[in-house]
This record gives sequence, structure tokens and C-alpha cells, in this order.
Amino acid sequence: MTPTLNTRKHRLRRKQRRRWHKGRLTFVLTVAAFVIISIMSLLSRCSGEAGTVFRGGGDFRKPVPEAIQAGHRDAAEVLDTPPGSMERDNALLKIRARETNLRKAGFNHAADDYINSARDLLIKKGVIQ
Repeated sequence: MTPTLNTRKHRLRRKQRRRWHKGRLTFVLTVAAFVIISIMSLLSRCSGEAGTVFRGGGDFRKPVPEAIQAGHRDAAEVLDTPPGSMERDNALLKIRARETNLRKAGFNHAADDYINSARDLLIKKGVIQ
């Protein structure tokens, strides 16, 4: 009877070692995956791609030229209206509405480019402060 008890203990030890080894292997693979993802994230952020612009919040996407042109165009419409008129207020509200619609559609980077280009032109011309 004693040989069967020894073999059973031996089997339990072997199973315990396997469980411990599986747990350790899982931990090592998880840490390795985390390290690889971190390195890839750093490399993608530090790319030397020409034309990237740093925006608030760590956004490194390329500027959207269509949004910048639309911002300049809409700001020029504001400049064509008489100061203090309802037309000017309407044109300013149109700019804010377009920015909001871009954000709701999920184009935050395009909305940033649009509003920044319009704001820059309006500040430069003294329409807003």
C-alpha cells in the first residue's frame, strides 16, 4: 500500500508544478505582450513623418487641408458682413455649428483644424479676441 501512496503524492506534486509553471508562463507572456505594445506605441508616436502637427491631448495626426480651407472660407464670410449685424452673428454661429457637427461625426482632429484656422483669421483681423 505504501507504493501507491507515494505515487499519488508524486502525481500531486507534478500537477502542482504544472499549475505553477502555467501561472508563471501566463505572467511572463502577459508582461512580454505589455512591453511589446508599449514599445510599438512609443515608436508610432515618435515617427519622423513630415507634416505632423502636435495638438492638445497628444494628437499627432496630419492636418486636414480641407478643414483648414473651410475654416478660412467661413471666417472670410464673417469678415464680409458688417460689424454688429445679425449676418455676422449668423456667420459666427455657422462656424460653431459646423465644428460641432464635425465632432459629433467623430472627426475631432478635422474639427480642431477647422476651428483653429477660422479662429486664427478672426483674431488676426480683430473680429474676436
